[in-house]
Amino acid sequence: MIRKLASLAVLTPGAPVPEVEERELIRDLAIRHFVLFRRHFQEEEASRELVRVLRTLPGEPGYLMVDQEGGRVQRIGPPLAPEFPEPLTVARKGPEEIRTFSRELARTVKQWSLSVNLAPVLDLAGEEAPDFLRGRTLGENPEKVGELGRLFIRGHLEEGVLPCAKHFPGLGGVERDPHRELPRKKEVSAADLLPFREALKEGLPLIMTTHLLVQEWGDYPVTFSPQAVKVLREELGFSGLVLTDDLAMGALSSYELPERFLLALLSGHDLWLYCGNLPEACSALEELAREVSGSRVLRERLAETVERVQRRFSGLTVKIRYNRPTP
Repeated sequence: MIRKLASLAVLTPGAPVPEVEERELIRDLAIRHFVLFRRHFQEEEASRELVRVLRTLPGEPGYLMVDQEGGRVQRIGPPLAPEFPEPLTVARKGPEEIRTFSRELARTVKQWSLSVNLAPVLDLAGEEAPDFLRGRTLGENPEKVGELGRLFIRGHLEEGVLPCAKHFPGLGGVERDPHRELPRKKEVSAADLLPFREALKEGLPLIMTTHLLVQEWGDYPVTFSPQAVKVLREELGFSGLVLTDDLAMGALSSYELPERFLLALLSGHDLWLYCGNLPEACSALEELAREVSGSRVLRERLAETVERVQRRFSGLTVKIRYNRPTP
């Protein structure tokens, strides 16, 4: 049971490489999806060793993810990679510059044998955006953001890196930073959804949701909202993988960690991102495993999710086989 739950988690290993305790947890729970940060890319030899360790774990390979947006959200930076400009600055220059920018970012991700870049940011926001979004977006005009988002996604796919558009259904117009507190919207507009609709036309493989309470979708934040996932699946027709934003963020502080994983499962999210302490995440998953074991409904829901993720994952791994390490 715990291994099934762990197969849906995207966790953060210790830096520069996991300690013995973490390695044992990763092995025993068969954790296979990871997200890496700037602290994992400080020195080339250590970084290569970390990726090698994660890529050669027993069992099926998983996703290695990174936020390589450009600008201030760039996990692989000097001296291991160039300093990239902010996406909004590049977007102002036009479509061809965005496509070139996307391919350069993707090449950096590929050089480190990573498979998923958690970009582009498709929220509608410009120069006056709150600090947590400023510079990270492609603009405020939904048609233009849709066009540039498609080019960004196309550039990544051409390089063999899987892009993950975020933050569905869009944080444009909110002031509260979900890293600290839960933002709210009365409703989601057609304009908010347009960039995501356009992204799907390029074969977008992954979408990340956000910690946002949309009143017309119920009392739960999007992260825990079955209605939000239903809109993605049925209204937009998305057939790829749906990833939560970081479950360690302050917006979810009113929920205990095992409850966050449980609600992500019940909402229909495929993968659950947690960027906090890996042993703490494992303890929460073990607690959840005991609850799931005692509930037929939860066991069935978990089995359905694991089967769905395996099916979708197998369709996407064809695109990332180049990332397997050279013997």
